Amino acid sequence: MNQIEIEQFGEELYFIAASPASRRLRTQAELLSQTDVPLLITGEPGSGKATAARFIHSLSIRSSFPFIQVNCNALTADLLESELFGYEHMGASGRIESKPGKFEQCVKGTLLLQDFDAMPLTVQARLLKLLQTRELMRSEGQSPVRANVRIIATTSGNLEQAVTEGRLNEALYFHLSVFELDIPPLRERKEEIPLLIGHFMNRLTRRYGVAAPAYSTLFVEACKQNSWFGNLRQLEVFVKRFLVSGDETIAMEELKSQGVLEPSREGHNGDNGHAKKEIHLMDERASLKVLVRHAKGEAERTAIAQALEETRWNRKAAARALSISYRALLYKIQEYQLCPQEDFPIRAQQNGLGNGH
Repeated sequence: MNQIEIEQFGEELYFIAASPASRRLRTQAELLSQTDVPLLITGEPGSGKATAARFIHSLSIRSSFPFIQVNCNALTADLLESELFGYEHMGASGRIESKPGKFEQCVKGTLLLQDFDAMPLTVQARLLKLLQTRELMRSEGQSPVRANVRIIATTSGNLEQAVTEGRLNEALYFHLSVFELDIPPLRERKEEIPLLIGHFMNRLTRRYGVAAPAYSTLFVEACKQNSWFGNLRQLEVFVKRFLVSGDETIAMEELKSQGVLEPSREGHNGDNGHAKKEIHLMDERASLKVLVRHAKGEAERTAIAQALEETRWNRKAAARALSISYRALLYKIQEYQLCPQEDFPIRAQQNGLGNGH
């Protein structure tokens, strides 16, 4: 029987280790918590990178000091720069007014930079200088400020490719990747899915003040067969929908639409039998990642072009349909040199604030 470890390290924050992959991750996290150098955490979107960063902070000597996270993909260059480094300017009274940035607010603590590779190069250069000197300059400031903070950076992107394309400062990449922790996707730790369903169900029922619907082991087995390309984030949203509907049949139909066949009931005696498990791909267009797994190149280009046409070149809607980020879609459009075949009205789309995960 697999050993199950569940550690609570914050309000509604748990580290669950019920698989070999997560137990290895737990060991690595403890070792990395004892160092005080920058750390890079990689992994697919929604896999739990921010939770891993919080867990490492909770095990470190900085645990009694602030943990602050900044989503670098959610702010414009100017806003991100002032948010991180703060600023000084001459006020109307003739006195210097200043605002400390996150590096100063997080003194002695841990600062999490989510999607750090989305930083503009100018901000990357300032971050590199801070790593090299342990000092920062506020925007328009005159005097350096000492920065006592541990930096943890996360990414879901291909950093080597970003360096090659000039989107990522190579020296910054080397500084942040001395120690690297890779979070395994949920499909590589399926033993934890039953525990996670229960965890999300308990948390959401408390939040919304409703009773948890009953569900069978057949339902849990079907969940374990899903690939969950959106990882923990996708599973939590699925549990939320199940909580609202309260209907296991509807939830099972949703799993089927995602490519999971309901386990066969043949030879199944209530919830105590062993369900036969079958997996197949019902709709390869449901996720760009599925297409990438089965066919490269032209298949990917075709899927992107079709999603853009179906959404009348609404790029944000197409990105959601393909289960990729808006920034990644823009890169793919440029890479494949795609353009509208008809005179679709392409609406101006600006990045809004997003929730980091």
